[in-house]
Amino acid sequence: MVLLPTVSLEHVGIASRTPATPLTDAFSGQELHGKLMPSGVTVAHFGPDDRLELLWPGPNGSPIDNFLKRRGPGLHHIALRVDLPLALLVETLLSLGIRTTGQIENGADGRPSVFLHPSCMGGVLVELVEGELT
Repeated sequence: MVLLPTVSLEHVGIASRTPATPLTDAFSGQELHGKLMPSGVTVAHFGPDDRLELLWPGPNGSPIDNFLKRRGPGLHHIALRVDLPLALLVETLLSLGIRTTGQIENGADGRPSVFLHPSCMGGVLVELVEGELT
């Protein structure tokens, strides 16, 4: 038997070259100050219930640079909150042939998260975030 999680929408990730965009102007009304992650990506949440996440390159470059060169600014990923421990869920997903893009790491808010490879998710980069459902 395969153990599958219950999920809810955590946030939508949007790639940008800078923290100032028409989207942030429309839904934030203030300058965003992001958190620089170990990967070099700068992250800030804004909008309704902080369900929008803006990602832009840090001062020394980041994986977002490559994304922006290939695709330009726009939708980067969707994040789903899951009610199972990620280590257990990733083990199940791997057994089903679903790959991750890396290891489980703490996200900008300190909760464990992992990205599922777009080739296994219908072309969409999906982030799983461990936590209680809201």
